[in-house]
Amino acid sequence: MHQIHNNENDYCWQKVGASGTLLINSNSGRRRLNIIGALNPLTKRVTSFLSEANCDQDLMKVFLKEVRKDYRKAKEIIIYLDNASYNRGKEVSERAKSLGITLKHLPSYSPNLNLIERLWRFFKKKVVKNFYHKDFETFFKRVRYFFWNIKEYQEELENLLTLNFEIIKTR
Repeated sequence: MHQIHNNENDYCWQKVGASGTLLINSNSGRRRLNIIGALNPLTKRVTSFLSEANCDQDLMKVFLKEVRKDYRKAKEIIIYLDNASYNRGKEVSERAKSLGITLKHLPSYSPNLNLIERLWRFFKKKVVKNFYHKDFETFFKRVRYFFWNIKEYQEELENLLTLNFEIIKTR
């Protein structure tokens, strides 16, 4: 996920008859934080990597190393990826193979099949939407806190990150 340091406005409720407007400050900067994540669908464990660097094959290779470190005793690791060009690069495939990680790519334009997309939406709800972070450092700390303390949201995530996918039958 590529998150720009700025708030995203979302919906909010106001009592009928109440007056006034909810004002939320915003920033004009374009500083961006790239968040690469892997989600274990069985344990809900998240491996995350935060970087201001552009997402490319080099960043993905570093991330794959982090995944292997988190699951050093695992005999088999399979990661399902979207079709971003840096996920399909030869160097990424070679690094994954050398680390004993199998990469599988989801069909194009199917974020509904990628379980981590639900986590990204939840993250935005808790950290980005309708929140103002006065500077990038504050924003970065808040993002890092979310991922370092993700167990605080375990109950909410348990219901959200299920393996229930709707199967659409073709005629």
